[in-house]
Amino acid sequence: MSSELFTYTIVLCLVATVCLTWLLFVINYIVGKYTHFGERRRQEDEKKKKIQNSQDDVPIKDANLDLFSAPKIETSFGEQRIGKVYKNDDTK
Repeated sequence: MSSELFTYTIVLCLVATVCLTWLLFVINYIVGKYTHFGERRRQEDEKKKKIQNSQDDVPIKDANLDLFSAPKIETSFGEQRIGKVYKNDDTK
């Protein structure tokens, strides 16, 4: 008789553990999906995706991307040009 009671107790504990585990999972899922906690996390995830997968809206056209070329220096004020366009000298 005591071994049957022990078996029933073990089975009851296992069933209760499985039921409580699923209950906690469902509560966590509902809270995460339908409350402000879940909404805030989704917004943070969207921001991270935008930052990590960002692409320029304006493509670079006619830009000299050579890092070793000398830059051009231009002096201007408003729409009037004060000086000439000079090329930077290498004075090393």
